[in-house]
Amino acid sequence: MPEIARRDFLKLVGVSAGGAAAAGCAEKVEQLIPYVVQPEEVTPGKPVFYASSCTECSVGCGILVKTREGRPIKLEGNPEHPVNKGKLCSKAQASIGRTYSPDRFKGPLRRDAGGALLPITWDEAIAQIAEAVKKSPAGVHVLGGDPGDTANTVIDQVVAALGAQRTTYIPFSGEALREAARLVFGVASEPVFDLSGADLVLDFGAELLESGPSPVEHQRQWAEARDIDAHALDGGARLVYVGSRLSLTASSSDQWLAARPGSEGVLALALAHAAVKAAGAASPHAALLSGALAKFDADTAAAQTDIAADVIRSLGAALARANSALALPPGVGVTSRRAVGANAAVLVLNQVLGAIGRSVTVSAEIPGARARAKYADVLALTKRMQSGGVSVLLVHNGNPAYSLPKATGFSEALAKVGLVVSFATAADETSALAQLVLPDHAPLESWGDLRPRSGVRGAIQPSFKPLYDTQSLADSLLAIARKVGGASAAALPAGDFHSIVNAAWADTDARAALQRGGVFAAAVPAANALFDASKLDVALPELSGSGEFTLLAFPHITLGDGRGAALGLLQEVPDAVTHVLWESWAEISVATAAKLGAETGDILTVTTGAGDLEVAAYVRGGIRDDVIAIPTGQGHTVGWYASKEEVGMPGMARGVNVAALLSGQTDEAGGQAWLTEKAAVSNTGRHRRLPMLQFSDNKRGRQLGEAVTLAALNGHDEHAAHHGAHEMRVEYDPAADAADEQYERTFQARGQKNVKASDYRWGLTVDLDKCTGCSACITACYVENNIPVVGETEIRNVRPMTWLRIDRWIGDGETDFMNETGRIQTAPSREKLGEVDVRNAPIMCQQCGAAPCEPVCPVIATYHNEEGLNGMIYNRCIGTRYCANNCPYKVRRYNYFDNQITKWPSPMELGLNPDVTVRGQGVMEKCTFCVQRIQFARQDAKNLGGHNAVIADGAIQTACQQTCPSNAISFGNLRDDASAVSLKADSKRGYHALHVLNTRPAVTYLSKVVRGPAV
Repeated sequence: MPEIARRDFLKLVGVSAGGAAAAGCAEKVEQLIPYVVQPEEVTPGKPVFYASSCTECSVGCGILVKTREGRPIKLEGNPEHPVNKGKLCSKAQASIGRTYSPDRFKGPLRRDAGGALLPITWDEAIAQIAEAVKKSPAGVHVLGGDPGDTANTVIDQVVAALGAQRTTYIPFSGEALREAARLVFGVASEPVFDLSGADLVLDFGAELLESGPSPVEHQRQWAEARDIDAHALDGGARLVYVGSRLSLTASSSDQWLAARPGSEGVLALALAHAAVKAAGAASPHAALLSGALAKFDADTAAAQTDIAADVIRSLGAALARANSALALPPGVGVTSRRAVGANAAVLVLNQVLGAIGRSVTVSAEIPGARARAKYADVLALTKRMQSGGVSVLLVHNGNPAYSLPKATGFSEALAKVGLVVSFATAADETSALAQLVLPDHAPLESWGDLRPRSGVRGAIQPSFKPLYDTQSLADSLLAIARKVGGASAAALPAGDFHSIVNAAWADTDARAALQRGGVFAAAVPAANALFDASKLDVALPELSGSGEFTLLAFPHITLGDGRGAALGLLQEVPDAVTHVLWESWAEISVATAAKLGAETGDILTVTTGAGDLEVAAYVRGGIRDDVIAIPTGQGHTVGWYASKEEVGMPGMARGVNVAALLSGQTDEAGGQAWLTEKAAVSNTGRHRRLPMLQFSDNKRGRQLGEAVTLAALNGHDEHAAHHGAHEMRVEYDPAADAADEQYERTFQARGQKNVKASDYRWGLTVDLDKCTGCSACITACYVENNIPVVGETEIRNVRPMTWLRIDRWIGDGETDFMNETGRIQTAPSREKLGEVDVRNAPIMCQQCGAAPCEPVCPVIATYHNEEGLNGMIYNRCIGTRYCANNCPYKVRRYNYFDNQITKWPSPMELGLNPDVTVRGQGVMEKCTFCVQRIQFARQDAKNLGGHNAVIADGAIQTACQQTCPSNAISFGNLRDDASAVSLKADSKRGYHALHVLNTRPAVTYLSKVVRGPAV
């Protein structure tokens, strides 16, 4: 302990004899400053919510920003928003971290001759840019993403005033789908797909549950379409997935067709051919058999897609019989040089199925929407930069130096631009190459709006004052244009961007719109949409290179196009399929691994015509032998979490950027193509253990992820019903909890008799039939409960702090053994090509009625309260870890380090939830069923109904429950027989994990329902 002077010691004792003196002189003194004039809307201890819109992707979900004493601490879904209806994905939950990112720029910066960024005033920065613009107006170019509706208008006005040019670049864009809609229906807009009323869905690699057109919306709709309670007899909708790897969406499908990558368009037309043929002369599209569909019979398509002709014919007939079938177009990972044709083929299939106008809306183009630039325009800009034609480049809302393929030469071209200005909020690869940085506000500090689709106009409003000396992008551009002056500048809108946004909403009740989060109406169908299949041009794409493997660069579910890598929380959430985190990996099949002599963790060299890189292998059964799949999003060299700076190696890339292997080609519409390369793969002979949190997908016969067939559930399959009786219903009956005298005695005070138990027994149900493994619950739990991000090093040591994890199991299976090589690695994969038997099982503290952790604690730090919660007294815990050793579910976490200091780099501590204690070194922690939310609901009930008021059913939502897009989680009082959680816990699908240990959990799992293939 550091030496403490007598005078300092007395000062500390004077503040607090216990706390301050024990802390020593290492802790700085904090001051509490009361409000002089308290804001009307702020009540200390009470949260204030602001409705806004999420900007993490182009979907634009509605959010409610929860603030405490002026600080945003949590994001929730906006229940009034028609897209997400109160639910959020992992990316949105973690996006609050952008406000408190340690990478944020604190003010404008200028790069000196030595390459260092030094502070500069806003006036000086604006003057320097204006001077450069005056020298060469024709050489000014604005490049960036989509900052929102009104911001786009302002940028266009500034570009016009300066006589400059503008290019929009979005790495994951929908150029191919928009062009396909124009070819087939004559309307260049992105169709809206509604799964809620579907009975058969085909996903042609769209990845509807992870990176598709609207993941949160589609996950909710999909759960509704196959809700087993509403569709008990037929099981609801069926999902057929077409793709080369068992993705998250494929894991939730009923049938997986492992088609050749790039053959989606051919297969779609073959299915349309089979459906029309099965419908016979009654089909209104019979003429297509001799027209656009003539070349796509089942036998011809089978040779091109690797899907058997009989399967194509059978599935086509099933589509013809379905009442409401629809198909989703190819996603980013399979966007090839023939992407427009493939998307158009899927739209033709939807027309044949009668889905257009029913489940698929071809919307009218949004009034006033600006035409989006294409990826080909970015390539043209790069060539112009290389030739010295760009004197000033203003980059906003994007990181092209990272996301553009290396083969385009964009980073090298930047060196030939006279002045590069970055408006990035936080450090990235592009800002590292800029001469000036004029930082934009963080999303939660900004005004704005967006129009993600027809009928939806979302509002963006700040929830607190900007943390640093930043300025909105629009205000910065307006200041530059006004400084340049001239006749054109006089036509610019007056006032700041806030006033411009207000003026843009003058035609509506702006106050009501802000309170609701926007203005919402039904999508407007295109009045001039006329079906035309005569322009179809569908064929297999040609791939560059001569390797024997097809390179599949697929979007990472949380890191996306790379912007998510800057958020440590998204780095720490495991990939939903492989459970790898903080790293890149290359998925190869078991047969490919045997041929290469590789196993999981071995370093592979992957080579294409564009370049090569080294990446760790991940061996699995759920991928084609001729495919190697690498996720996007990693490979950054700048950023605290995005690069290796967090582990003391600034500038070192974390993982690999798969864009380095792409040749930067375009599709027919000029959009970016991702499926373009053949790859050669070799084993380097080196090994690096991947940071993973699950090493086997075999549950070894344990009752952890259970399933029951639909026939057995309905009592039609006697053998299955008899064999599955133990799986469907365990001996311990959750419905009898409230009436069980012995159960109630568990919660009486020791030594007391005839004491009435509490009216509450808090419990939770998890429906495995609805859970997709999307991990939104994990991220919400992190943010709500101040769980630290421990980083790559601790994860490699298998020391996560997450209170909630999702185990991924393949089938039931018997025990198999890991080979003994001295390495921590995965057990042999149980996945099989073309087969789907995946169970996602969220595991949190089970709040056991007979908790094994409690009797072994020597200081009674863990105990049971009268409402059945397994509590923790953090300041009593001495860190013996006996409780963790005795927990069969392995859900207790130990603080090996003082995470309060080491894992919350400034200013991240400002985003902590003040209702949850931040745990210190040597303390054990785990899920508490969000007890702070229980206490809030209890106080609200008392305020309304007095001391004995009962908490209403549904008044409490745990963080994981609130965000879950598929509504797989329910929470409430098990002692209330009418509560939603009690009714679900009484389901004949209900079981308790590891119930044979007599732990008497308060978490009831509902078995997954196996419906069988669609055909």
